[in-house]
Amino acid sequence: MRNSIEQNMNNDTATVDWLFLDLNSFFASCEQQENPALRGKPIIVVQMLTDSTCAIAASREAKTFGVKTGTVVYDAKKLCPQVKLVQARHKVYVDYHHRVIDAVDTCVPVEKVCSIDEMACRLTGKERNVDVARALALKVKSAVRARVGDYMTCSIGLAPSMFLGKVGSDMQKPDGLVTITKADLPDILHSLELTDIYGIGARMEYRLNRAGIASVADLMRASRAQLRAVWGGINGALYHELLHGADLQFPSSTETHSVSHQHVLEPALRTTNGAREFSQHLLAKAAERLRDKNYYARHLGLFLSWVKPMGRWWDEMSFHETQSTDFLSSRLTELWRTVPPQKPVKVGVVLFGLVPAARHQFDLFVDTGNAAITRRQRLSPVIDRINRRFGRNAITFGLREAQIRHFTGHAAFQRVPETWEF
Repeated sequence: MRNSIEQNMNNDTATVDWLFLDLNSFFASCEQQENPALRGKPIIVVQMLTDSTCAIAASREAKTFGVKTGTVVYDAKKLCPQVKLVQARHKVYVDYHHRVIDAVDTCVPVEKVCSIDEMACRLTGKERNVDVARALALKVKSAVRARVGDYMTCSIGLAPSMFLGKVGSDMQKPDGLVTITKADLPDILHSLELTDIYGIGARMEYRLNRAGIASVADLMRASRAQLRAVWGGINGALYHELLHGADLQFPSSTETHSVSHQHVLEPALRTTNGAREFSQHLLAKAAERLRDKNYYARHLGLFLSWVKPMGRWWDEMSFHETQSTDFLSSRLTELWRTVPPQKPVKVGVVLFGLVPAARHQFDLFVDTGNAAITRRQRLSPVIDRINRRFGRNAITFGLREAQIRHFTGHAAFQRVPETWEF
């Protein structure tokens, strides 16, 4: 006679297939783990110690005052006068990210790293039983605290799909554990706001509202055809399936389509010259990543954000595909000739129109026998090797060492930098 676990496993509506882990207030928690004096206090992690920047992470204590990611420091201080600013240390966060993965792997293999603070584990066999899965989730939480730090907590969603696991992990914070089975649908989601559902932002909420979908209950009752019309394509139909428990993932390409870096400028660099020099530094980093991924770029874009009400500025140019920092730097200089003389707050560069090295075509109009051109083409990889051996910014473009001491790499939530980037 089959035991109760095996009986439950035969009922797909009462099982889960994914464990989705979301680290709580990750950057801030890393800082509190590193510095016990910060524990239990409202802190925000910032790129620079100035009132004009915004929080890239807020501790759970700061969040109780309404301070969150994206809150301008000036506003954060009004919401919470005792809030403490902490300079971001991105290499620390990447190190913690890998330590968390190692800790989770001692309990269940990490199948997909979704971001620097999120990962998903596929459950198999008896692990799919809800009781077994919840016990496993508690074991994962204990492993993270024991192996990474007792101030590192996570919220876990158990669900029949990675998508619903993500939704579940957001439903109870901090240190939450939520189980969603197909049998729980749709009622378990009805208490959520539309924007609580992963992938629905303010713009999509507006489009849903225009279609007569004002709540999650309305969303769950909507037909596949209705959601396809709202999304304007196949993703709407896919979203319908995901909401109802289908174990699917959005289509993705293995190819990289762009490489970019952007930075909110320190007050001392908020001049045309400061932004121009810093953009060259960003370009050098983007070009090094381009070569590391073994791509060539055909387009370069320059982005600037000015003090309101001037808004934003963008321009781009095209050229024959290249990997050369020297060539790209000269093109960036050309773009700067058209920039209006305003006070910049943020600058960014984008390399796009990427071509994998295997499909790279040489320029018929370039004299490949020219020794000077050949030397310039070989220079960038040599600089990459020097920087990786002797430390970041051993050789730099655009900035002196004193100006880049606080900018050695960014651990964006959507992208986990490689160790060499620091």
